[in-house]
Amino acid sequence: MPQVSHRRADGQGVIALDPALAPAACAQLSDALWRVRDVLELLAYRVEVQRALVETGRASWVARATREIDDLLEQVRTAELLRAVDTEPAARALGLPSDASLGEIVSAAPEPWDHLLTEHRIALLEATRDLTESAAANRELLSAGARAVEDVLAQFTGPRTATTYSATGTTEPDPTRRLFDQSS
Repeated sequence: MPQVSHRRADGQGVIALDPALAPAACAQLSDALWRVRDVLELLAYRVEVQRALVETGRASWVARATREIDDLLEQVRTAELLRAVDTEPAARALGLPSDASLGEIVSAAPEPWDHLLTEHRIALLEATRDLTESAAANRELLSAGARAVEDVLAQFTGPRTATTYSATGTTEPDPTRRLFDQSS
């Protein structure tokens, strides 16, 4: 099939469009998107495990769960890099700039790739939103746990930070928060 010239939307030059390459390039991009989705799904699972560990008080495993999440984040970065590499040929085959977004590629993709890539795009947006919410919830749980530990320790050693305000608005330790008399 012959190449077709296509003027870029921004008027900057002409891009060669090769409709014969588009299905193969879209298939390769779809494979890369599946890899990203798989890693994000595993990451979502690990974040949920971390939450369950925190909620059930299994603090001894939280550090390991956090390391596993960090390892998966590195895998996400790698999968995303590979996806970016596979995006360029698809964009070029569809007559788009090499830095075209997935939404732009979806709009230009032939049947059935437009539908498949749309499903990937929706799934990735949902996975990202869910992971963001789960990570925020985990941070809140971990912060609450740290505050609870600090409060318990403060009962024995006194507060590490000021817990009350003076009449002038400055902070000062609350001496009533000690469990033991530390004056002797």
